[in-house]
Parts: sequence; structure tokens; C-alpha cells
Amino acid sequence: MFKIFTFRQVAIISFFLCLIMLFGSLLNSLSPYAEVFSHNGVEIPIIMYHQISENKSIWGDYVIPLSVLEEDFKFMKSNNINPVSFKQLQLYAEKGERLPENPIVITFDDGERSFITKVLPLLEEYGYPANMNIVGSLVELYTKNGDTDDRYAYLNENDIKKLAKNDLVALGCHSYNLHSLSTRRGMGKIYGENEEEYKGLIYNDIEKFNIMLERITGEKPEVFAYPYGIKNDTLKAIVKENGFKITLTCREEANRISVGDSLEDLGRFNRPYGISTESFFEKIYRM
Repeated sequence: MFKIFTFRQVAIISFFLCLIMLFGSLLNSLSPYAEVFSHNGVEIPIIMYHQISENKSIWGDYVIPLSVLEEDFKFMKSNNINPVSFKQLQLYAEKGERLPENPIVITFDDGERSFITKVLPLLEEYGYPANMNIVGSLVELYTKNGDTDDRYAYLNENDIKKLAKNDLVALGCHSYNLHSLSTRRGMGKIYGENEEEYKGLIYNDIEKFNIMLERITGEKPEVFAYPYGIKNDTLKAIVKENGFKITLTCREEANRISVGDSLEDLGRFNRPYGISTESFFEKIYRM
């Protein structure tokens, strides 16, 4: 026989059901913060790739073949390592928005044209986001000379426009024309250099980069990768003043980030040739 409930019993049951639903909704809304507090933030490694080339003679610390990149992507896929964008990382740090399990960030430095011919199709195949940090003067040089040989050429303006429209790619600054290890090492200060002259040099370089990128894409970058990881307090202050919210070093260490943390001076792991995918990721996750 069916049990007949009184109006009062139905009201009490309904009240407790509403409480359960409300409590569940509250837990769900707070879950990103609960995860942060219970795990003391999230560990987020960043990989730093450079050139992709099939020329065996130049494989080394900063050049790998496409097959190695493919093996890295397969490893991430099969081991539930989930690439996220810097925008996702910002939303996590600023608002506590949830990240997937085992997040990682993929970056490429310098702006070789092999990124658009070899890397981009692979990113689209896997649905992985990536950050490309470009050198402004090289973009302008290869726009003028028209050379598009991806064995050595760099991205030109048309390439940058195409990448800017792709939701998987974010563009960052790697200086306008201070990416060398000559007398001045990257954007570092020369010994004995006048402070005001140095400031003027850095302001001018960043301004030229921002003007160039805004002219091509309509947007200014928020990611700044220090050339060779070289930085100082003056440079860091100018970079911050220019609105860059994320700054990248070459220091090989994972980043533990909690809600409310800044995204400055993030460490990255360089991906060289000559080490297996398994060994590379083992190195990342034991740091």
C-alpha cells in the first residue's frame, strides 16, 4: 500500500530537500577556493619550446624535430596532463575559476615561422592552447624581405594576423630589438650605464613593440618573456608599468599559484633535443 503523507510531513520533506539543494549549490560555487585552500594552490609547470626543424645538424638545446613535439603531445594526452592558456591561468589567479587536473602551459619563444607551418596544425589537432613570444624587429624584417622559408625565417605580419585570430594562440612580447647576447645581454643593463639612458632604451623598445603589435592585431600583449631570462628591478618595474600581467623567466622550476597571487617571474622548463619525452616530464614533475 502507498503511504499517505500529511501536508505537514510534505512541507518538512520539501524544506529539507531545499536545504540540501542550496547546500550543494554553495559547495559547488566555492569548490575552486576549497581546492586552493586544501591543496595550498595549484602546481603549474610551463614548457618553453623554440624552433621546430627537420635539419638534424642544428638539433640541440633550442631546436627539436616535429616528431619530438608530437611525442610530447601524445604523452600529455595519455597521462591526463592538460595544457591551459595564460588567460585561464589569469582567471584562476584573479577569480578562482577552476582549472583542469594537472594543468600545464605551452610556450614558444622567438617567433620562428615553423610555428605556423608545423606547430599550429598540431595544436589544432590536439586542441592545445599555446603562447608565442615574438621579437618585433624580426617580424618587420621578414615582412619586408618576403622570405617565408620555414627552415630559418621568422613570422611576418600576415602570419601574426592569422595567429591573432586563432583562439588557441596568444601572442607575447620578447622585446622589439633586444634579443641578443652581444655587449648588452638581452634587456640587461650594461655595467656603468647611466640609469636614465637605460630606462629610455627599455621604454623605447617596449613602446615600439606595442605599437607594432597593436597596428597588426588591434591589441596590446599581456605576456612578457624576458630575453634569456635576464632581468633587473628597473626592467621589471617598466614592464609592469606597461601593463604586462604575466612575465616569464628561464628559471627551470614549476610554479605553485594560489588565488590572489601575481603571475610575475614564472619559471619555465626548456625543451631540448636528446632527452626522451618520459625523462623530460619526469624532470618537470620531480622539481
